[in-house]
Amino acid sequence: MTHDTPSDGTNHETDESSDEYTTERDNVLGAIAPALRPVVAFVVRLVWIVGRLLVAGGRIAVSYLTERDRRIAARRWILLEGDRWTIVGGLVTSVFAVALIGGFTDVVGIAEAGFVTSLFGGIISGLFSFVPIVVAVNQLTISELFGTPDRLRERIESVETFRGTIEKRLPDVAVSPTDPGAFLAVAARVLSREAESLRETGVESGDAELRERIDEYVEGVTGQIEQLKARAEEEHLPLIDVLLPMMGDGYAENINAARRIQSECAGALTARADGLLDDLRELYLGLSILRQYYKALYIQQELARLSRLIVYSGLGAFLVSAFLILIFADGAPPGGHGPGMVVFVSAALAIAFAPFAVLFSFILRIATIAKRTASPGAFTPRGETPDYRQNEW
Repeated sequence: MTHDTPSDGTNHETDESSDEYTTERDNVLGAIAPALRPVVAFVVRLVWIVGRLLVAGGRIAVSYLTERDRRIAARRWILLEGDRWTIVGGLVTSVFAVALIGGFTDVVGIAEAGFVTSLFGGIISGLFSFVPIVVAVNQLTISELFGTPDRLRERIESVETFRGTIEKRLPDVAVSPTDPGAFLAVAARVLSREAESLRETGVESGDAELRERIDEYVEGVTGQIEQLKARAEEEHLPLIDVLLPMMGDGYAENINAARRIQSECAGALTARADGLLDDLRELYLGLSILRQYYKALYIQQELARLSRLIVYSGLGAFLVSAFLILIFADGAPPGGHGPGMVVFVSAALAIAFAPFAVLFSFILRIATIAKRTASPGAFTPRGETPDYRQNEW
């Protein structure tokens, strides 16, 4: 009996202490839970989105590896047709998602302040390498704007002369438009009219082989015209939208095809058909010149735009990186290394990566356009031929 009483008293005190601890813990969790609820919901939503992106990426990768047409279309979208800001956003979002997942799974930790400060210090050092890039790009762009008056006059007069060669072929066009897309539409109309006239001469010919070759040639011309009209019907299009439908056409091959018909079917060709083939050759030469001119304008404008975007994004990345280094300068940041800090560091890393994403995205298309059709005239190296046309040539 003497031992039971103290034992019962002790158990009673322990139970009371445990109940108080449980109550206090429930109160604390009840107060914290509402604050963490938005963060948890954000993390769950983000993980779901990342999972969907990974699944979609896996499907695209499978299609890329198994189907040639889709592989070519995906490659063309990335290199030429894709919106540059979509690619930049995809790269920045990928960096944010990878850093966030790595932070929540402790694969990449932010508990070590020295690691964080060293990482963003290295980013700041890398950002300073963009300064000579911007200076070089601006020098390259500005150098095209200067010249002697005679040289500038010669360039302007050569453009006017070229416009006149297109205008004289359409009686209903007294003055051709200055908008690049509208002018390309006028050139497509001229090409279409000459091709239809050539088809009519082929129908009138008594040579079956000549009719077949002319029909085949005109079909190829018509296909190119449809591509040009589909992309150049609207006015005030961005220059890249005018240039893209011209990048995949082998104008040199069209010129050579017309020459083969004139050479191999010289005896069956009428004087009118021969003259129309000469006109088509001249028009394709004009389109090749126009493509090179548009390409030079686009690259000049895009390099100037790129230098401006690098300055904007580089300044933001520098400020965010410097601010994060200041936060981690004394070791543990305010608020500790909780989920909110993981999200903040991941977002800062994505913003710091933005200038590199901008440079990658825009330079990729500029370099692709500069590479393709780099040798205008009667030669088209295979390396400049788009993948979707290499089997046709």
